[in-house]
Amino acid sequence: MVIVVLGILSATALPRFFDASTYQQRGFFDDTLNAIRYAQKLAVATSCNVQFTITGNQFELKRPSASDRSLCNSTNAKNFTLAVTRPGTGEANYQGSQSGVATSDTTVYFNARGTASSGATIAVGNGQITVVQNTGFVYDSSP
Repeated sequence: MVIVVLGILSATALPRFFDASTYQQRGFFDDTLNAIRYAQKLAVATSCNVQFTITGNQFELKRPSASDRSLCNSTNAKNFTLAVTRPGTGEANYQGSQSGVATSDTTVYFNARGTASSGATIAVGNGQITVVQNTGFVYDSSP
């Protein structure tokens, strides 16, 4: 009888203790935070602007596409057509997405000095990421 009761409890109660969406949301938050930090570092290392865009529940990193570096200082969105390669994996596009995670739409450019085109507070699920304009510092500002 005890085994039957434990079986019923485990079938009904245990799924409430584990919700995968919480872990998926945190994983996407961390991936987004690291992507913004990488965009700033890449801009400094290459002396070429890097664009971070998050729309809906997907982010992406792009660079200006001119091979002669003539557009490196551009902040015109139409010039950012070259996908940034994800470090470590070599994936052709540094992008990420997670269904079911609400985000605030934002576009930020980092220049060769590492400063951001504008300050931003980006909501990713229950978390919050802040980009400081003058320094390009990116941090987790979740309440």
